[in-house]
Amino acid sequence: MAKDERLYMTFPNDFHRHPKLRNQPAEVKWAFVEMNGEARIADNDGRFSAEDAEFLWPAEILDALIGSHPTRPLVLRDGTDYVIREYSKHQQTKADREALSSKRAEAGRKGGLAKAQASASNGKADSGNEKHSQSQSQSHQTSTHLSESPSRDTRASGATDDQSEPYRSTLASQHGIDVLRVRAHIIDRLGITLEPPDAVNVSIWILNKIKTPPRAPTKYVLAAITRSPAEVEQYIHESGLG
Repeated sequence: MAKDERLYMTFPNDFHRHPKLRNQPAEVKWAFVEMNGEARIADNDGRFSAEDAEFLWPAEILDALIGSHPTRPLVLRDGTDYVIREYSKHQQTKADREALSSKRAEAGRKGGLAKAQASASNGKADSGNEKHSQSQSQSHQTSTHLSESPSRDTRASGATDDQSEPYRSTLASQHGIDVLRVRAHIIDRLGITLEPPDAVNVSIWILNKIKTPPRAPTKYVLAAITRSPAEVEQYIHESGLG
């Protein structure tokens, strides 16, 4: 079953028994439910301008909500605004979502780095084994073959020193990311030089912001960096990558 992506309000089970609502007319009770729903849809943290509130609900309904308790009413009048009292205690706010998004991004960053480091370690171990095998083989070769070994050693060392290789072949390939293109684009657009694993991390963070994986992940990442350079730069700095 597909995940339900709709926003939800939360009310306690005994909501209908609450003293502030129990003796209110049905239209007042329903207006309060509507007000919470509209706040979630508008993402306004429970604050309505007088113009919007009085357009959606009759003035007498709003007055009843404001007068639902002498000191702790369901709705407050703050200057020209109508405000759902203690909205943040019962409904999700912008700050709540931003904090959750930040935690998920940090968890994804740590997970991505851990996988990348493990892949790099495996790559180095494989390279070490390969060099050891080559050394054993070279010890049985003639002097003519021995004279060729420095060039082979140089090539093997160069492959090992290319730290972007493990990420292109493992974590990056899983997400369809061209590390070198992303890294070069970040340098070009933001003037920030990242290590290959950090470029992978930024790419995965961008891809995790959308529900459906794109057909061309690298193109999507490049376009996202071009489209929102300030946001990407902020993520890089806040994550300690740049």
